[in-house]
Amino acid sequence: MKPEEIKEKLETLAPWFHCIDLGAGIKTKTRSAATETVSHPVETWKKISLCLPADLTGKSVLDVGCNAGFYAIEAKRRNAQRVLGIDAQRHHVRQALFVREVLGLDIEYRRMSVYDLSRASVGQFDITLALGLIYHCKHVVLALERLFEVTKHLLILETAILPLDKTPKSFVDIAAAGEVTLHPLAYAENLPEMKETTFNWFLPSLSALESLLKNIGFGEFNIFDVTRNRAIVLCRKTHASNEGRVLSQLGAKLTLLEGHEVCEPAAKIRFTISAANTGGVRWLTRGGPDDRGVVRLGAHLLKEDGQEVAWDYGRSSFDIDIEPDGRASISIELTAPEKSGNYIVEFDLVLEHITWFEDLGTQTIRQPLVVRN
Repeated sequence: MKPEEIKEKLETLAPWFHCIDLGAGIKTKTRSAATETVSHPVETWKKISLCLPADLTGKSVLDVGCNAGFYAIEAKRRNAQRVLGIDAQRHHVRQALFVREVLGLDIEYRRMSVYDLSRASVGQFDITLALGLIYHCKHVVLALERLFEVTKHLLILETAILPLDKTPKSFVDIAAAGEVTLHPLAYAENLPEMKETTFNWFLPSLSALESLLKNIGFGEFNIFDVTRNRAIVLCRKTHASNEGRVLSQLGAKLTLLEGHEVCEPAAKIRFTISAANTGGVRWLTRGGPDDRGVVRLGAHLLKEDGQEVAWDYGRSSFDIDIEPDGRASISIELTAPEKSGNYIVEFDLVLEHITWFEDLGTQTIRQPLVVRN
C-alpha cells in the first residue's frame, strides 16, 4: 500500500487513540484524542513491557479492549505464538484490522465484549491483558470473572483507581452477610457534558481491587506500579487449596451412562455418571480435616411426584482432581428403598459443606426407579 493511500485511510478511520508506528515516518495518531496524549499509549507500554518476558515464543496472549491493537502488536513482536485482540467497538476493530494489513502481522481480531469471553468462545491464554478496561465495565465483577476464566496463568491489569490521597480506609463492620471487611469502591457520575458519557462506571481502591481479584479466584495479587490515580497489578492463578471454592467458577454437565431402572426392595443398585467440568477451577478430591471444598457426586431419593424421601441418599468420590474442561466417569452404589413403589434417583455434584452445584446453575439428572418384588 502506498504512503498516500495509508494516510488517506488513517484520516478516514480517525480519531485514533493508539499511536502506532506504521513505518516510512507514518503514525496512526498525529493529534490528541479526548484526554489522551498524542503518543498514547507509549508511556503506559514502557511500564507494561517490564511485566512481560522479552521472548514470548510459544505463548498465547489475549488483549481485551484492544482498541487499535498497540499492545497486541507488541506481543506479536515478542514472538507470541497466538495473539487475539477483542474490542466491543466496531470502529476500533476496523482500525486494528487496517493496521494489521499495513504491518503484515499474524494477529487475530474479533468484535466482542469482555462479557462474551469464555473458554468455549476463545479458549484460554497464557497471558491476558486488560489495560484501561475495568473502570469502563458496568458489570465489573462479571467482567473480572470472564477474565479469570480465559486466563491460564497471568492477568496484567492496568486501571484507574480511587485517588490515593482521597481514598477512605477499609473497615470491619456488620454487613448483610455478617461481619466483613468493607473496601471503598466509588461510582463515577457521568455528567452529560463529559466525553465517554456512559463508559466510566466504578473506580476501585487498591484494597477493593485486591479483594475482588482474590475472591474471583486469583491466588496472587502484586502491585507492579501505582501512581495517585492509576495502578498496574499482576494477578496469577495458583493451585491454592481454596481454588475449588470459587463458586462463580463452578459448573458441570452430568450424563447418566448406565444404571438400574427396576430392582427389588433393599437391593444394591449401581449407577455410572459422566461428569464434565465446565467451570473455570479444579474439582478437588482432598480438602481439610472435614473435607470442606471437596467435590463429590451426590444422590437424592424422591417419590414419583418429586416429594423428598432421602436428601443425602449417597455420595461417591472422584479418583483424581478434575481440571477445567476435564471429564471423568464416576460410579455410585446405593441401597434401594425397602418399600415397593415408583421413585426417582436425582444426581448432582456437591461442594462439601458449601453448596450443591444445582444452586449454581448446573442441571441435575433424574433416573426413574421402580422397586417391586
